[in-house]
Amino acid sequence: MKLSNNDNKQYKHVTLDNGLRVLLITDPSSEKSAASLTINVGHFDDPVGRQGMAHFIEHMLFLGTEQYPIKGEFSQIVSQSGGNSNAWTGTEHTCYFFDCLSPKLDHLLSRFSDFFIAPLFEQSALNDERNAIDAEFNLKVKDDNRRIIQAHKETANPAHPFTKFSVGNHDTLGDSHGDIRQEIIRFFQQHYQAQWMTLVIAGPQPSDELENLASTYFSAIQGNIKHLKPKISSPFYRAEDLGIKLHIKPRKHLQKLIVSFAMPNIDELYRYKSLSFLAHLLGYEGEGSLYAILKKNGWINALSAGGGVNGSNFKDFNISFALTDLGIEFYEDIVELLFEYISLIKAQQHVLPALYADKKQLMELAFDNQEVNKLIDWVSNVSVNMHHYSEEYTLYGDYCMECFNQALHDELIGYLCPNNMRLVLIHPTAIDEEGAVNKVAKWYNTPYQVAQIDREWLEALSRVHEPLPEMRLPNVNPYLSDDNTLHDIESTTHIPTQLQDRPGFAFWFKQDATFRVTKGHFYLELDSEASIESHKAMALTRLFADLFMDSVAEQFYSAELAGLSYHLTSHQGGLTLHTAGLSSCQLKLASQLVEALQKQPISAARFAEYKKQLIRHWQNHNKNKPVSELFSLLGAKLMPWNPTPNDLAKALQNVCFNEFNSFRDSFFTSIHAKAFLHGNWQQQHALGIKQQLLCNFAKSEILEDLKKPLNTINEFYEASFINEQNEHAFVHYIQAPSQSVQDKIKIMAFNQLVSQLYFEKLRTERQLGYLVGAGYAPFNTRAGIAFYIQSPKFNSKELLQQHQLFLADFVDNIDSMDGIHWRDVKSSLQSQIAEKDKNLRLRSQRFWIAIGNEDHTFSMQTQLLEALDKLTFTELKAFIADVTEQSFPSITLRIN
Repeated sequence: MKLSNNDNKQYKHVTLDNGLRVLLITDPSSEKSAASLTINVGHFDDPVGRQGMAHFIEHMLFLGTEQYPIKGEFSQIVSQSGGNSNAWTGTEHTCYFFDCLSPKLDHLLSRFSDFFIAPLFEQSALNDERNAIDAEFNLKVKDDNRRIIQAHKETANPAHPFTKFSVGNHDTLGDSHGDIRQEIIRFFQQHYQAQWMTLVIAGPQPSDELENLASTYFSAIQGNIKHLKPKISSPFYRAEDLGIKLHIKPRKHLQKLIVSFAMPNIDELYRYKSLSFLAHLLGYEGEGSLYAILKKNGWINALSAGGGVNGSNFKDFNISFALTDLGIEFYEDIVELLFEYISLIKAQQHVLPALYADKKQLMELAFDNQEVNKLIDWVSNVSVNMHHYSEEYTLYGDYCMECFNQALHDELIGYLCPNNMRLVLIHPTAIDEEGAVNKVAKWYNTPYQVAQIDREWLEALSRVHEPLPEMRLPNVNPYLSDDNTLHDIESTTHIPTQLQDRPGFAFWFKQDATFRVTKGHFYLELDSEASIESHKAMALTRLFADLFMDSVAEQFYSAELAGLSYHLTSHQGGLTLHTAGLSSCQLKLASQLVEALQKQPISAARFAEYKKQLIRHWQNHNKNKPVSELFSLLGAKLMPWNPTPNDLAKALQNVCFNEFNSFRDSFFTSIHAKAFLHGNWQQQHALGIKQQLLCNFAKSEILEDLKKPLNTINEFYEASFINEQNEHAFVHYIQAPSQSVQDKIKIMAFNQLVSQLYFEKLRTERQLGYLVGAGYAPFNTRAGIAFYIQSPKFNSKELLQQHQLFLADFVDNIDSMDGIHWRDVKSSLQSQIAEKDKNLRLRSQRFWIAIGNEDHTFSMQTQLLEALDKLTFTELKAFIADVTEQSFPSITLRIN
């Protein structure tokens, strides 16, 4: 199996007698273990009369097995064992996964494997979880993504399984259609076969021990290695499903054009990435690109190529355009320009191998400089990859680009023709075309129209063979010309060092000596009094960030292609620039971006467009789920420099371009700067970029560091709101009594003790709603815990009563949690706090957060562990009893 240069793990493939393919991964450096099982079954396999069945079974497997019958116990034990568990159901695959502290793996694998051997499918659990599925459906019934997909389903071949209703609800899973329990058992026995499963087990355990665990616990899964999965025989589109145009009306203000081309299955092409390369050419954003020309015309805000649904016998290849108001009027011209750009690719075949080599070089760099992800995320990805790639390519398949395959390229670009096209226009204003059919999509009630694309226009498009003179393909990438050298280690200090030159400018540096990848991160935080003068100033700060990213997109697109990323974001009090990626040319990019911050021209037309888009975005926020709106209101209540989306939209409404330019100038007149460089660099590099920054801001006045204000909760506060949604919700927020480390760890321990139980009692048992949770929620470094429920059935007052009953019962029975339970919870929290940074990105983030919080000893982790070690259950119990008293200062927000 091909491994990257920095991968020191040991791998072993085995196949059990029942046909289950297993990958065992030994990582001696890991403190955790994880397992993931992916099965080749999804909503495509749902019986026509029982749509949502695969999704329903995914839920049910967590609710008791013959050996371990207690509902929801698996998730609770995983949580107490320092881990998390989850699952998802896709079109043709379903994935289950968990992680835990390594000593707990044996016991948890025993429970996990029983999901796939002897699930109970107990009747009362079936009834409860069917309610949960229905609540999940109702939660997303106004979600535009699902609404748009449903219109797509209804215009594809009705014989193809893509058209099935994937989620399920009371209608499809009800008892009126027959005995659902018996049908579920039959579905499980038919589809949950070992030969269609892949299992990944990873941890510090030796491979022999992991193999023994796999064999012991998973050999009993039923399976027949000779039984092959039936292939889908129906085509995705019939002839009449092509050459059509859909107008879809969204709930939120979306304006998008999707040009879609039908293709066969592309899974076997992974060694060449021919389709990814074609998408790379079409999605190019540099000078002379399709994106640059359309943006200059004022027709689009964004372009992406290569997306679209796909499955084992089809691929929809999409080119998506985020349209301006003007762009809606010119969508046909956009399609014509797309075909002119396709003709450019066809005409310049001779340059494609060199451009492919560029992309291949970047993919090899990315593979060899992979950063370790969380074990739970990584094993779930690998278990899915095992269904798509051969054993040799299990880890390399996502990166492999063997060579430019001319025959494959010609075949794929041949599909990009007018007669193989569908157009999707998503926009708020319905368009009545002659001959169009008005429809309303099932389940989600999406209004849409179907019309035939004009035949004469299609014929005219098929005659497009010449690109515009100004159209250009990408050049060979200049950012890939520098050698990506791994520098010798100069210093073994474990924490960043401050290289300070003058007040008001703090520069920190740390050479990476741990992960040894040719990558790095640069952060620059600019605080300005101009950005906090009013809600208008705060809105203008966010607009500035968006406009800057838009204005430099074309100039720095080559940097993005070369594995570099950059983001300018607003924070409370100013702007933060973050660059990341390969270290060889990153500092050049960072310097150019900092210079552009003050000098990059921004046009009046782009200002008007982005102002309009941002106001719409903030106004659309009210159409989000109610619980999200409540958290926005909570943030505004606690943090004065964080207004609600509504307040920001109102403040920006009457701002003119001249006012924006004045604000931009004033932003830099008086600033406080913090910077941090971390990665594959030496001190000479840090001193160079530091000096450059001093020159960039030499004319700025020095400002004292702005302290982000936080409102202290001094009394019980409750407020209620009305929302157009048909769901009800509340958020109850308890702020830590002080900023002390002791109170912070008590809040964290309270959350660790209560969160899984809160979910199980109020979501799984009492079925109050689909969105139910408790979580650690700090605001501006002050710890806190938030409880929330969203429900379609119960109003916020009833939800709050159930919440208060739960807390009262929790406090009354808290003594039962002492002993082994408390030790497990404490051990789990200890492992979370002490968890080592898995990669350079996570370590950079931790250092940067510490710098922002003025933890210049970088010792918060140690302080929390010491406080946790000293924390007794008696102290925690008294703390929980105190903060859960109804008279204790807290914030409760309700919405109906």
